[in-house]
Amino acid sequence: MIDIIGGGILGLTMAYELLKGGTPVRVWERSTSLGGLMGRTTLDELGGVSCDRYYHAILSSDRTIMGLLEELGLRSRVGMVATKMGFYHAAQTYPMTTPLEFLRFPPLSMLDRIRLAYTILACRGIKDWRALEQLPVTAWLEGLSGKTATRNIWTPLLRAKFDGDFSQVPATYIWSRLVRTTDTRTKGGSQEMMCYLPNGYQELVDALAAAICARGGTITLGATVDQVRIADRQVVGLSVDGQEIASTRVVLTTQTPIARRLLPPAAVDVDAQWGQLDGYLGIVCMLVVLRHSLTPYYTLNITDERIPFTGIIETTNLIDPSHVGGFHLIYLPKYVAPNSPYAQMDDAQLKEKFLGYLRQMFPKLHEGTIAAVRIGRERYVEPLHPVGATDLIPTLRSAISGLYLANTSQIYPQLTNGESVCSFARQVAIELR
Repeated sequence: MIDIIGGGILGLTMAYELLKGGTPVRVWERSTSLGGLMGRTTLDELGGVSCDRYYHAILSSDRTIMGLLEELGLRSRVGMVATKMGFYHAAQTYPMTTPLEFLRFPPLSMLDRIRLAYTILACRGIKDWRALEQLPVTAWLEGLSGKTATRNIWTPLLRAKFDGDFSQVPATYIWSRLVRTTDTRTKGGSQEMMCYLPNGYQELVDALAAAICARGGTITLGATVDQVRIADRQVVGLSVDGQEIASTRVVLTTQTPIARRLLPPAAVDVDAQWGQLDGYLGIVCMLVVLRHSLTPYYTLNITDERIPFTGIIETTNLIDPSHVGGFHLIYLPKYVAPNSPYAQMDDAQLKEKFLGYLRQMFPKLHEGTIAAVRIGRERYVEPLHPVGATDLIPTLRSAISGLYLANTSQIYPQLTNGESVCSFARQVAIELR
């Protein structure tokens, strides 16, 4: 029996894979619903329309996800759309979907564009990322793309993603991002193909939960795990809502700082080891529900430093609006350090600020167009991996027999997304069987 702490997509996929291999599991989830960041929100003021709390997509190249959907009978539910991308630069919006649009991008000279294209090709040719892990991302990008492209394209994107401080971000970040996104291009690179489930990842979450229960696993919601119980350097149980549950194998899928809180004094050495690399960025994300479309783009990247968002994600340029009551969904994400003023703002302040910046970009956006607003906040979202810190990543197996850590910090150098999380969960399950 393996006890899995956390009912997000990682914990559920792991539980499913373990059960397929004949290992019994119990899943413990503190929330009253499953899915974590991939859960849904209901807009009661719009007749109960349901949509993703945060934006998520499935790429056409996501082999693990597609395989899971096939196994669970959901493959026929997948829609595929050719999406568009744009850049907002110096108060102007530029399409950047096709190679021709890329070559016409005004902020860059022809030489800059050639070097930018070379950067993408060079990334796809790199198979061993270990050397990149030792290089600061800015210096590496300047060597490939040149200073102008780095200043006008990469630096604003990095500043937005890492809340201003990306001095310790390794080159692996851009390498992983470019390799993943260029895999979605059709032959010739003219279109980016993306996929979706009509009811979001919640469909996969629900199907995994049903499959877990059908195979004899158990899922307990609203269960607060207070501590992992340890005796003689061996897991002996869990304390759940004040009750002692016997167990000899426990997998913590929570973010590292939360996992550390569940350790007893007897695991002080494990706590110290895990604490060597437990930095995370949080996120504030405002969902703006509109009565009409705002842009033709799924992703509008923002290089204008006056705008705080990481980008504008219009998911209804991927998901058909009919799946969300005919409305149009705009997500305005901002990754935040703990001391960021945006992390400290209350919902009213954040709404005023974000809508102000959105209207600055789109002056014709008026109040009557906005049907609803939701603000999401998460303290631990993006695990931070400084230059040269790979050896500090916590290992799956701890020094305590039967105690395991499996979370998004260990997915490095891959980016954190549905595909990498499910693939990692499958690898962990194979190792633990």
